Amino acid sequence: MKKIAIPIVLALAFAFAHAQGTTPSINGTWKIHSSIAGNDSDATCTLTQTGSDLSGTCPGAQGAVKLTGKVDGKKLAWSFQTEYNGSPLTMKYEGTLDMGKITGTVTVDPFGVSGDMTAVLSTDTPSNAAPGTGGPATAPAATTSAALAATTSAGDSASLSGKWNIHNSIAGNENDATCTFVQTNSDLSGTCPGPDGDVKFTGKIDGKKASWSYETQYNGSQLTMKYEGTLDSGKLTGSVTVDPYGVSGDFTGTPQK
Repeated sequence: MKKIAIPIVLALAFAFAHAQGTTPSINGTWKIHSSIAGNDSDATCTLTQTGSDLSGTCPGAQGAVKLTGKVDGKKLAWSFQTEYNGSPLTMKYEGTLDMGKITGTVTVDPFGVSGDMTAVLSTDTPSNAAPGTGGPATAPAATTSAALAATTSAGDSASLSGKWNIHNSIAGNENDATCTFVQTNSDLSGTCPGPDGDVKFTGKIDGKKASWSYETQYNGSQLTMKYEGTLDSGKLTGSVTVDPYGVSGDFTGTPQK
């Protein structure tokens, strides 16, 4: 009896600790599956718990990016910054650890699109892992492209931040320009080329609709270029008007690659 008493006591103590909600450390490499508006993606992240603080790395557009978060009992939350085609993204995760598995939600900001996520501890490290991530080299593209696809599927406007190639067709005259867009919530700003260098523009975003304008000149005559368009499947299409002449035409815009 004495020989089996100690193992029994230890087993009971361990079971009691778990019954009281003691959370095992989540240190390790985790395979994270996200499902956002019907778009699925996978990534492998390294999580390090120090007390109630959470840190580690996840794959980003340019390699591993650092994450930060918190652990509260069996609940945990973390986030990291990344980008896709010049559009900044913040991936936010909230979940609960139960039976060695994390389940919860993932939110893509600034779009506010959310979905579900699950995570399990990885038992191996793929040979094609990206440096410092422990995950597949394709994970950054898969995660970020799925996130942007989700914003379109959910009916929200994808961020316009980045460089855009604008093609104008006005009264039979065709021309091209490359403009830099910066979206801050519903506000739009940036620069387009003018005769004497870049000129600043301002505008607004309303769902998938975008409008902006800027002042320029041609042969000493002041012009105001006004654009109104709709973003669909990653492409802007709409109309452009040249004031004060009231001449109008069509334009298309595509992200610069």
